[in-house]
Amino acid sequence: MRCQKKVEVHFSTAKLFVESFFVACLFTGDSHIPHADNERLENGGWVPNHTPQRDYTAIAYLNDNFAGGDLVFPELNVVITPKPGLLVGFPSNHDFVHAVPEVLSGKRYSLPVWFTLNSAKAMHV
Repeated sequence: MRCQKKVEVHFSTAKLFVESFFVACLFTGDSHIPHADNERLENGGWVPNHTPQRDYTAIAYLNDNFAGGDLVFPELNVVITPKPGLLVGFPSNHDFVHAVPEVLSGKRYSLPVWFTLNSAKAMHV
């Protein structure tokens, strides 16, 4: 998978394994609150969530005929506007809390892929 190699090279990781992926569609009015992909905030501290095996996240964007729905990293003051073919990769931990503000019109399609360093947690296809 080309996406996997790009994440491995960019972050200088050991071999990554696909943990899961799917095609995501956000409709007009949909959004995602700020979150980390492998941790949750609890009593003022970060603890593992239900997917602690996720080490890296990659999102490939599939369309741009929608308004709103940027990828926002609020604590890093980074806003990324999705474009078809754009691949965004980042560690899945709380250092990369991210959100998607409301999609104002249209349908936003993306392909999120989560990678793990643990081969036992890999998706088997």
